[in-house]
Amino acid sequence: MAIGLRAILLIAAVVCFIIAIFSTIHYPDWLAIGLACTAGAFLAESLGWGDRSWNDMSSSRRST
Repeated sequence: MAIGLRAILLIAAVVCFIIAIFSTIHYPDWLAIGLACTAGAFLAESLGWGDRSWNDMSSSRRST
């Protein structure tokens, strides 16, 4: 399973939103970070960066 930049940003947004639910002092900060991660995920998808994965083992990168 390839995890791309879009998936990582969406997971980070969900984590930030969950932290914001339980935070009483820094609620707006966590909410803003979660919204920024969501916007970044949509921006990465539209720029074509959303499908880049970090666990890709292509043959050009392998040393023989």
